[in-house]
Amino acid sequence: MTVKPHKIAQHYIDAGQDIQFYYTGTEQCLPGHSWGPGIKDHYKILYIHSGQGIYRTPRETHRLSAGQAFLLTPGELSFYQADDNDPWNYSWVAFNGSQAELYLRQAGFTREHPVISCSKDAEIRACLNRLFDANQQPYSNPLRISSALYAFLSILLEPDIQEPALPQKQQIHNDYVRQGICYIQRHYTQPITIENMASALGLHRKYIAQLFKASTGLPPQQYLTRYRMEKACELLSQTALSIKEIAFSVGYADQLLFSRMFKKTTGYSPTDYRMTKTAGSESL
Repeated sequence: MTVKPHKIAQHYIDAGQDIQFYYTGTEQCLPGHSWGPGIKDHYKILYIHSGQGIYRTPRETHRLSAGQAFLLTPGELSFYQADDNDPWNYSWVAFNGSQAELYLRQAGFTREHPVISCSKDAEIRACLNRLFDANQQPYSNPLRISSALYAFLSILLEPDIQEPALPQKQQIHNDYVRQGICYIQRHYTQPITIENMASALGLHRKYIAQLFKASTGLPPQQYLTRYRMEKACELLSQTALSIKEIAFSVGYADQLLFSRMFKKTTGYSPTDYRMTKTAGSESL
């Protein structure tokens, strides 16, 4: 499969998205063709289909060839140049967003390590063609562009080289736990399970449970219960909601189950806890 000969400068920027597509393109470079030194205000991944060239950052010069991708980081001075004898053919995707750095770290990209290997040339070409096609469909443009961009990033996320160095691997584990905590904080009012959370993160239940226990000292189910009880304590002391209403507000359809879990966690029944807090505030 070949990448359609095109350059796209179509911006689709939505501050509410965790990934914001900027532009994409492909080029068969002339010998010695270069860019920079300069900086970008967004991320840009360039994937090499064939040929060779160099990529230079303030820390290192990388000699690159087909099957490798390199990352331009916002605010980082960069320079890249096609080889004089075997100039590269590459494609690029530019984007930004609140979760961009997280996804890139999971793919193996960091500011200190801006180069990865990826042997999935045909899949990457297909994603780039989908981005091009999406740009030609004005009504479905946003959804199709987002879909193709996520597909492109997912290819890079799939393991293709040796496991990352331990510090980077540990950072990825921490990111998974932070995502799990965010999921709990957003969905604790719903009857969620740890299976729901694991599925949302794209991880196996046992794997996220191990990471959670190692990072927080609690299995995810206990963390969820504790968080719900903390919120219940706030509602009991700060509102006049009934016990049933509070139970429902923190994810329990069964008031009796909520009361049992609350006493197990705090040592008080919900009613006793409210009376204790009310008495304490009246004595001030």
